[in-house]
Amino acid sequence: GRDLLLSPPHSSPIMPTAVDQGNGVTIELALPEELRALADPLIIDVRDPNERESNAGGEALPGSVSVPLNMDGVKQSERLTTLEEFRTKLEAAACLPDDKGKPIITHCKGGGRGHKGAMLLREMGYTNVHNGGGPKAIRAALSGTAE
Repeated sequence: GRDLLLSPPHSSPIMPTAVDQGNGVTIELALPEELRALADPLIIDVRDPNERESNAGGEALPGSVSVPLNMDGVKQSERLTTLEEFRTKLEAAACLPDDKGKPIITHCKGGGRGHKGAMLLREMGYTNVHNGGGPKAIRAALSGTAE
């Protein structure tokens, strides 16, 4: 039994990667294997409606819920969305799970607003929230074709 106690854990946590966006902002992006390991995640698309319609960053993911992070399409650099504003939008979309541990993937077209959305959801008490970046990256990760 002694060897059993000394053996390393069979799985190590997969940590997100930090990505410098070049403007002094660093965002957390989930790795493909991190997303693939999630069971039946809720996917929240925080792109503006026109971006979703024009497939900016990729086609909308099946079953994803559109909850734009921006207020009236105004960029976050010009007007940050508050926790209360985002909570109101999420409640209006009626997408939030009762289980605060349910896996949630947020995304925009590249990851900036997806990161902000993930951080706000964590502030609301959700513990299993991941920024997937954009729809193309998530689709590739979930289908196992990510590089």
